[in-house]
Amino acid sequence: MTAGELASDNTAMRTPVALAIVGVLLACPAAAQPRQSAEMQRLGEFIRSPAHLEQVRAALQAFEPAVFLAECAEVRPTRGVRWQPLQEPAFDAGAPAPKTALWQETWEVSTCGKTGLRSLSFEARAGQGLIPRPMFPGESLADVRDQLDAGTVALSDIAPGVLPCNERGRIQVINSMVTNRGDAARTRWSERWTVAGCNRRAEIDVDFTRSPQGRTSFEFRNRARR
Repeated sequence: MTAGELASDNTAMRTPVALAIVGVLLACPAAAQPRQSAEMQRLGEFIRSPAHLEQVRAALQAFEPAVFLAECAEVRPTRGVRWQPLQEPAFDAGAPAPKTALWQETWEVSTCGKTGLRSLSFEARAGQGLIPRPMFPGESLADVRDQLDAGTVALSDIAPGVLPCNERGRIQVINSMVTNRGDAARTRWSERWTVAGCNRRAEIDVDFTRSPQGRTSFEFRNRARR
């Protein structure tokens, strides 16, 4: 259900919806980050607010891969797993939402009784509001910027050949799993991405390396396994 649909509910429906939101928010853990600036604390409070949960619900529904929506039309967040700040936020005085910020969130979701993980990122821009962006379903350790860089190559160059599928614009990553967590500092790790398109599925293996300067490189190790 989208935020607009929730807003149109009648008064009799608002109480159970509000209670459900509170329950999910209580299950959402606070961020674990080294910095505890006042602005970062405000961002954490905003992320745990009922208003933001409405945004999460709508975005997860909009970003759900088509192959999953064909099996179940509703994606419902049930528990916040983690959130990760990627940019120091800035707020206008008295405003609950950040003026500028970039962060990502991972949620446990229910799709017709099945449990899974979904991630998404949010970017706040001055004068543009809050912009949600999709991330890969599953347990990927790559942040939204790494997923954008590596995912662009995977979907445009690798996946069309291994599926095979010429409908490049309709190919989606439908799952991600970590196959090698590498070192404790998470400067090296490997993942397997499941891609879907043209009624086919395939798996792509990718290795990530993060430099001390924070730059991430990637390499697709094998073509795929169907």
